[in-house]
Parts: sequence; C-alpha cells; structure tokens
Amino acid sequence: MRKIAMALVLASSLLAFGAVTAQAEAATTLYVSPSGTHGGADTSCSTAGYSSINTAITAASSGGTVVVCKGTYDTQAVVSKPLNLIGRSGAVINAKGQSPLTIGTKKLPGSIGIGVLSTKNVLVSGFEVVGAGFDAIVVGLSSHVVVTRNVLLHNGDVGVDINGSSSSQATYNTAEYNAGGGFLVADDIGADSHNVIAYNVASHNPGGCGVIVAGHSTFGVTDNLVTHNLLTYNGTLKSTGGGAGVVIATEVPGETVADNTVTDNIIYGNGIAGVTIHAHLPGQNLNGNRITGNTIGANNTLGDPIDLLTSPTSKKNLALPDTRTTGILVGSASRISVVISNNDISDNYYGIFLEGVGKVVHTSLPGNHFSKVTAHVKSIVVS
Repeated sequence: MRKIAMALVLASSLLAFGAVTAQAEAATTLYVSPSGTHGGADTSCSTAGYSSINTAITAASSGGTVVVCKGTYDTQAVVSKPLNLIGRSGAVINAKGQSPLTIGTKKLPGSIGIGVLSTKNVLVSGFEVVGAGFDAIVVGLSSHVVVTRNVLLHNGDVGVDINGSSSSQATYNTAEYNAGGGFLVADDIGADSHNVIAYNVASHNPGGCGVIVAGHSTFGVTDNLVTHNLLTYNGTLKSTGGGAGVVIATEVPGETVADNTVTDNIIYGNGIAGVTIHAHLPGQNLNGNRITGNTIGANNTLGDPIDLLTSPTSKKNLALPDTRTTGILVGSASRISVVISNNDISDNYYGIFLEGVGKVVHTSLPGNHFSKVTAHVKSIVVS
C-alpha cells in the first residue's frame, strides 16, 4: 500500500508541475546562445538576446522560461526564483574552474554546474553538465524542484544533490563517471524529505554509490523514494571504500535516516551490496526503511568492512566484514527495524546479509526470491 501511495504521489506531482510549466511558458521566454546579442529580437535561438545564462536568469520574470541553445557555456548557473531553465539539444555547461559558491553557511568544496538555491517551483531540463569541481546539479534549501532529462558526466562529486530540500524530483537523468556517485539525498544544510529519485541511470561512478540517502547532520533524511532506477558498476574503486547501488547510511551521532523506500530498481555490479544500510553508531534512527521489489544481481565486488563502532571516537570496528558477493546488506550498531520484501536476488553468495552489535537488527523478510544464491539469509550478532 505504501509503495502504491508513493507512486501516486510521484504521478500527481509530475502532472502538477507540468501545469506550472505550461503556465510559465505562456509568460516570458528568454533565449541564450553563444552568439546572442543584447537587443536581439529574442524570439528564437537564432535571434537570442543573451549570451550569458545567468544574465538571462536575472532578467527573467518569476515563472518565466530561459531557453539555453546549443553550445558550450563555461559557467555555473544559479537559479533563485521560480522559473524553467531548459537546455536545447547540445546545450553543455562546463563548470571547470568556476569559483565555489556558499549555500546557507556552507562554502562548497568546488564549483557546480547548476544550483537551484532557496526557491521553489523550478524545472531544470535538457543539459549536459561536465567538469564541476563538486556536484553537477545542486538543489539546496528549495522545494518542488524537478531536475529531469539531464546528462551528468565527469564531475567532481555527484550528478544531482538534493540537499536540505523537500518535495523535489530527479527523474530520467543519466549520471556516469562522476567521482562521488550518481544521486545524493542529504541534510547537510537542512531537513531533507519527500523527494523522489526515479527513472534515472547511475552507472560507472567510480568513487561512490548510484543513489546515496545519507545523514550528514542531525536535521534528518526521511520519507524519500528511490524507484525504477538502473544502478550499475558504481563504487568500484577500492581506495574510496566502494559504493552500493543504493546506500542508506549515517556516521553522525543521533542522526535520523528513516522511513525511506527503495523499490523496483535494477541493481548489479556495484562495489558493495546492491542495497546497503549502514548505521555505524549506537543511538541512530534508521527505522522504517523499506527495500521492496528490486531486481538485484551480483554486487559487493570489493567487499564491505561494514564499520560498526561503539562510539564516535572508537577506533575499533566490531563488525565481521562481508567479503562475498551480496544482494542486500544491513549492518547496524543501533536498534533497527527494516522491511526487505519481494526482491528478486540472483548470482550472489549471500542474498541478504544482516549484522548487528547485539540483537539490534529486526527485519521483515516476506516474499523474496533467490536464484543462484548460496546462502539466502546470513545473520550475525557481534558484541
């Protein structure tokens, strides 16, 4: 029932945003082209009145549309009001060498391609984003943002970062060869909830996971949906510790990463387990997460040390590592209750690997199907 409800929320929100977009296009439309000239007719790409994306964004009315025409733009675009930022075929943002921005009180460690910051009702679509020192696209302190049909390649961290935001969506994007992973849902700058990561491809992102649902503060990451994504060959660099198809995790004392749903994804070839939950410390809340209906092939190609600690300052890992191919892994030093149901898991040594510091891991495991799996469920209690 919850999965159906979340799917209905996704469909209705996409329809609602489509209506907003149509209204905005009926408002003002500005065109950006490398050959754009001030005072041009600005009725098409051939008569574009702007050569700078940010100048056009500043000039656009709230609810308007900025169309970025074919060409390479050496910039980082920043959207801080409701509008549509639309890339035509061949529109490339190269953020290499741009100065890092500050979001809230946090200075980013490198440039970004597109930032949607402190606003709502924004659509970002149709871009190729390359060369960012940090993330390709950041949605920060915003709501009701749709990031769709973009290609995100060779950036310094993740493809799309939805951070401190709510009711936003990353859909139908391709994120490949990004150093830190494909998609991030996190709370570095504020609570992060009710976001959707759906129908994307995250593949060959060497240093991180396909989708990361992570607690980085104590604001909380809750009620997010990860669905219908293709997540393959991520986190394959041993030097970075490897990455999952989807990870739900935190290393922050007292943090909450709860009630998130991972459903109907295709996941294989990743450096650690296809879907991985890590609660590294006692006293964290990772309850109510659901892993349902996924198709999971061979994963954990690097092995996972799991890292379960007794305190933030502890230097001793209590966990027994998982060194065999694994479909789904839950490792927890906190009391945790998780639903793992109706997944198709194949070509792994372990189907589901459960490990806790004491008897803290509580799972519901109905309806999972295993094919070419040596041990369907492995459960370990350590102290």
